[in-house]
Amino acid sequence: MAGNEFKILCIGKVCLDELLYCDSYPVEDTVLRVLDRKLSSGGNAANNCKVLAELGVKSDLFGTLNVKSTTGSLIKEELESFGVNVSQCELIEGCEIPIAISIVNEGSGSRTFLYYTEDWPEVSYEAFLNIDLSQYSWIHVEMRKNDQLKQIVQRITEWNSKRAASGKHSPVPVSLEVENNDDRCLEVMPLADFVVVSKDFARVHGYNSMPEALDGLYGHLKPGATLVVPWAEEGAAARGPEGVFYSPAFPPERVVDTLGAGDTFCAGLMLALARGRPLEQSLKFACQVAGTKVGVRGFRGLGDLLRQRGVRLQ
Repeated sequence: MAGNEFKILCIGKVCLDELLYCDSYPVEDTVLRVLDRKLSSGGNAANNCKVLAELGVKSDLFGTLNVKSTTGSLIKEELESFGVNVSQCELIEGCEIPIAISIVNEGSGSRTFLYYTEDWPEVSYEAFLNIDLSQYSWIHVEMRKNDQLKQIVQRITEWNSKRAASGKHSPVPVSLEVENNDDRCLEVMPLADFVVVSKDFARVHGYNSMPEALDGLYGHLKPGATLVVPWAEEGAAARGPEGVFYSPAFPPERVVDTLGAGDTFCAGLMLALARGRPLEQSLKFACQVAGTKVGVRGFRGLGDLLRQRGVRLQ
């Protein structure tokens, strides 16, 4: 890494979240009053960066962004207010950023997505080649149905191999988040050092519990890699060279907003691992951070709340 700065690169989706807070989920063909409405930057990678900022960590976001549009300008302004660097983003013109309408049921904390995208392009391999990877301590990729992302992960692997072969630098750890059920995701999993597999992805492949998912999917990873399976209110599990570990969930007194809980978990996990914490401790920390987040709306102030609850890396 160039210099001594600790910084994480997050690669993935950026969108506009329209958040509709209701006291219950709407029944079809009825009228339901919206208690509150907010517009916010969204997308897994953008949320990862916001949580990292709340945890006091610098991060760069690599996604696609139209800063000349009204929504794109709003997203850029909000991300920068958190301290997220968006200068690495690939700039797009001529189309609007995807919109994710999220109905948040404040009675249960559940969220339901309505996602709209016209012809919005994902990040390109060509734009990725302009990024100096040596400035990062960790690289996190949200794997989606995109051949460009597959090429990007392959490129990182090649770069790391050359870096290690030189004998002058250690490889930069790469984590991969897998949510989409797509063959490209399975093909890329063997390239990452840490793979976070969603509960939905595991179930699509026939694994209905954390132990089943660990046993069934671990064989897709390269030797020495680590598999992590977050399982919502049941906590999370991990399997790697250090062994197999489980962590309970750490729910707040009242669940308010589960939107972005998975992104929060990933951010907490990669930070702890990047700081050299053992897998078991990192898993617990990620669950604690995610549990704290679901007790509040959004991500603003999450860092202060964690300090109040005494949640910190030991």
